[in-house]
Amino acid sequence: MAASFRDKLLEELRAEAATVSWETPPARRLARHLVTAAGLAAAVAAAVAVPLMSDAPAFAVVKNPDGTVTVRINEFVRPKDLEKRLREEGVPAVIDYVPYGQTCRQPRGRNVPQPDRMPLRPAEDSRDFSIDPKDFGPDDTLVVQMHSANGDLTKSNGGSVSVIRGPVAPCELVPAEFSGAERE
Repeated sequence: MAASFRDKLLEELRAEAATVSWETPPARRLARHLVTAAGLAAAVAAAVAVPLMSDAPAFAVVKNPDGTVTVRINEFVRPKDLEKRLREEGVPAVIDYVPYGQTCRQPRGRNVPQPDRMPLRPAEDSRDFSIDPKDFGPDDTLVVQMHSANGDLTKSNGGSVSVIRGPVAPCELVPAEFSGAERE
């Protein structure tokens, strides 16, 4: 049976916690280290409990055994942290969360046509999507631009996904143009 997203996230947190050194410090620093260790233990316990509760981290990125990467975005905050995490898993990415009613000035670079596939694929859970790092050429970058629904950071009200070959221009905010059907 395949591991669930929660199991994969828990495994990733355990691996991160395993990198902490538990060597005994000199006596004069012991009290400070005990406080630090207690804080770390509380943080790990809270992080492990997070997937089991309704409050979830802003995002989660999990590397799958087949090399794909599963992503869940729970809150549209900290896009640069998500970018960094995706790059760690082999997905070159630029993530921009823009205010409702605005968009990034186009073009941001040379778009790579995607006739047969989308760079993001729906995953088992409808809140997740997967990315295959093998879908990207050496100079390709996944560019994701999303905006929240009228300022609700937990809901998306649209955006765009593209792959750009070569340099990606920074997001320069401009007013978005909405058709009547897209407006909330």
